[in-house]
Formats: sequence, structure tokens, C-alpha cells
Amino acid sequence: MGIKFFGLLLLFSCVFGANVNEEMEKILAQNQKSILKNYAYKKDLRGLEKKFKEKKNFSIRIYGDSHMAADFFPRVVRDYLLHSNAVGFAYPLQPKYQQNLNLKYDHKNFIIFNSKNTKEQGLSYPLGGVIARADGRGSWINLDTRLEKKKFKIGFVFRSPLPQNAFKVQDAAGKSYALRSHLANKWSYKELEFTFPIRIEALQKGAELGGYFITETRGNNIFLDTVAINGARSDLWKNWNEGVVRKQLALLKNDLIILAYGTNDALFKAFDKNSFKKNFKIWIRMLKKYNPNAVFLLISPPTVKNANFNAVREALHELAREEKTLLFDTHEFMQNSGGKELWIEKKLSLKDVHLSVKGYELMAKKMLEDFRKIFEENGRKN
Repeated sequence: MGIKFFGLLLLFSCVFGANVNEEMEKILAQNQKSILKNYAYKKDLRGLEKKFKEKKNFSIRIYGDSHMAADFFPRVVRDYLLHSNAVGFAYPLQPKYQQNLNLKYDHKNFIIFNSKNTKEQGLSYPLGGVIARADGRGSWINLDTRLEKKKFKIGFVFRSPLPQNAFKVQDAAGKSYALRSHLANKWSYKELEFTFPIRIEALQKGAELGGYFITETRGNNIFLDTVAINGARSDLWKNWNEGVVRKQLALLKNDLIILAYGTNDALFKAFDKNSFKKNFKIWIRMLKKYNPNAVFLLISPPTVKNANFNAVREALHELAREEKTLLFDTHEFMQNSGGKELWIEKKLSLKDVHLSVKGYELMAKKMLEDFRKIFEENGRKN
């Protein structure tokens, strides 16, 4: 998938905002029937509803591709469902044309490596598959949060060429701490309390950051985080260091896990349905091991005019049935509301594989509305 769509999305949002809002409400009113397929266990749905109503230690994680990486769809879900008091997982720096709307980044002399890029694979990537490498001693990252509160527990994933101090972290309250690598070129993890904004300064050339886990200091975490990369296929996790990833998966438990892949799998000329399902199942089951009570939701992608698209959709429907997940079929929703061409005409979709900002908002609102109906139906049956 191309990455130049980011600016076009914002342009669509600014120029056509009011008219598109009216069109969105009309489409939702005309599409009352739920398209959310429910193969999940009733006990898991009851547990999810109970956790959500308690408003304590409730988290959602979204894994996906560029449909999620710009944070437009996740933002709507986050804003409608949660009053976030934490960030959860975040990339060390955002790859180009990606964003995390809970954070503000600035940096100097850091190089970003991306596990999706063929030439940058084989670097022992941690969870998420993005590494920020200091190009020299004194390279820095400034990080701030857009959340109301500023004091958090921050877990740093880092490594360095030499087994000595790798980074110095300074915060807004004047606190300073040196992150030290005890083994050369091995990922380390350190949790500390800091007040945003923070400045992370490299003490070694080649020192690397692999991500942050930003959580509430008192332990009651409510958040939605994203682990998404532009152009990602569903088997991107295979480019990451599994041992490191497993340790990171154990850090934060999720109540709802959304997996939004398929567009780039469809665009892959050598797509093989059996391999797609096999690798997807391995990833789902790995996530289930660390989140045994979580509900899983698969999102089938927006319409792609491609020979493999129907095979990908079919595989995702089969996976949902076989792995007992929920499934939201975006293509079905688009077809029920006029199809791809009408969505383009109504400024809800771009001409490529992406939706507009408002299109992602509509997609998220429809999913949330169908989710509510699932809970209502589950309640009536109990």
C-alpha cells in the first residue's frame, strides 16, 4: 500500500467535512442491520462487558496495517468508548505517515528501521517491528503526551552496542536517569516514573529504542493502543524476535484485541490461502496465550479491486469461525451502503485501497454500533 495517502486523508477531512458528516449519518440510519459476525464464546463476551462497565484496568489493542497506523479509526473507538488515562504501547518514533494521537514526537539524528521493509529485516525487532537508532552520541528524542495528566510509569525497550549507559532520560520535573545495557546488543527493559515531556538522549552511537509502555502510576490502566505499520501483511510478526515479543506481550493484558489485516495480503502476488490462515492462527494463539480472557475481533479490509481479495475475505471469515472470534467485514458494509464508487463520490473513500478520514470514522461508528447490538443480544440470551 502506498504511504502518500496520509496528506490526502487530511485534505478530504478539511474540505468536505460538513457534507460528509450528513452523509455518514444517513448511511448509518439506512444500515441498521448488524454485519458483525459473532463466533466468540458467550462467557468471554460477558467478561468483556463486565470489565468495560467496571471502568477499571480495561484495555484494547489494535494490530494492523495503514488502515490503523494513521490512528483515525483507533481514535474514534478510543474517544467513544474510553476515557483514557494511559497510552499503553507506543513506537519509539513513528515511521513516516504514521501517528499516535496520544503523543507528540520530535527528534534529531535518529534513524528509523522498519520490519516491513525488506532491506531492513533481520535486525531482531521487538514488538511492533520498529527501531529508532541513534546516529551519534547526543542524538535525542523529545516525547510528550496529549493526555491531561503528565506523570506516568514509562517502560523503555532499549539496547546498545556496548554494555554500559545507553540513554539519559530527563523529565519536566527535573528527574534524570541513565538507561544501562548490561549485555551488548541485547534488548533490555526498564520501568521508571517520569513527568512529561521527557527528553531521551543517546550516550552511545548506535544505541537503539524499541518502544515504550506508558501506564498509570497507580496501576488502573484504561487505554487503546495500536501496533500497526503501513504496508503490513498479516505475517509481519514473523520478522520480529519471538522471544523478545513474548516478554513484551506479558507486560500488558488486553481485554479486546483487534486484528485488522488483509489488504496487503490481497495485493501480494504470491498469496496462498493456506499459508495465510496458518500464520494468522499461530499469531492469534500466541496472543491468546498472554491474554486468555480476551475477546478477539477480526476486521476484514475495505474493498480492494484485486484478484486475491475475495480469497482473503473468505479466509478471514473461516478464521473467525475456527478461532471463535468476532468479525467485522468492511467490504460488506461498503457494499450495503452503495459500494466503493459511491463511497468515492461521497468523499468517504480514496480511489486506492484507503478510506478518507471520514470513511474511517464511519467504519468505526458502524462497528461500535454493531458491537452494542452484540452485547444486547448476548444479554437477552442469559
